[in-house]
Amino acid sequence: MGQVTKDQRKTWESIGEDDPYCGTGGPTRVVPKTGKFAQPDSGLLDVIEPNTTLLDVGCGYGRNSVPIAEAKKAFVVACDISLNMSRSVRERHLPFVLCDLRKLPFRRSSFDYLVCSVVLIHLKRIWIDEAIAELKRVGKECLIVMPNPLGRASLFGFIPFLVGPVMWIRRRGNSKLPVFSDIPCPRGYLVNFYLPWMFRSLLENHFESVTPSYAKRDRVPHPYMTDRVLYICNNSKGPMG
Repeated sequence: MGQVTKDQRKTWESIGEDDPYCGTGGPTRVVPKTGKFAQPDSGLLDVIEPNTTLLDVGCGYGRNSVPIAEAKKAFVVACDISLNMSRSVRERHLPFVLCDLRKLPFRRSSFDYLVCSVVLIHLKRIWIDEAIAELKRVGKECLIVMPNPLGRASLFGFIPFLVGPVMWIRRRGNSKLPVFSDIPCPRGYLVNFYLPWMFRSLLENHFESVTPSYAKRDRVPHPYMTDRVLYICNNSKGPMG
């Protein structure tokens, strides 16, 4: 792995070790060490079939891994870049692999489903296509969850469009990158905001079929109005094909 990946791992190891909230905040704040998890992306449970195989990429403390394994009786393999962040997953004795999501140590189409929830937002923008291609390689059906910068939790775009320029000026004002690219956050990780229809277009460069859906069972007219969007990504064959 390159130095940048090592730096990323160091950042998330530090967060997992020193931050009892594991990098969460606001209404999603959790304390994994006490067993307090955030709610899973319940929309995943509506898509995933029972008794299938699933890889949770960037599993963190197991917000999705544990409920899916229990509710769907699925064979779940969890992977993450940080041992400290994933401590609670390993304590549940779920199979775990320490790895970089851009180089997953699995064969092509190894899993019926691949879940990647709120992970790609933290990758450098220049890595995003490489990462999506790797997810596509390993999962027969990829279920990708991304925060919606226009959702209610982001005050309908106010927070990203305020925080982005402020952090860019404070931390990297001399950068040649655009203001809304690779925004440095106080905890040490990066954030890239993607408008939902633009992210769907990005995914369509890789998959034959991309369907936006609800990451949670929200009562709103369209997934693009939710706080998190679930993108159901398929190629010609379905997850069991």
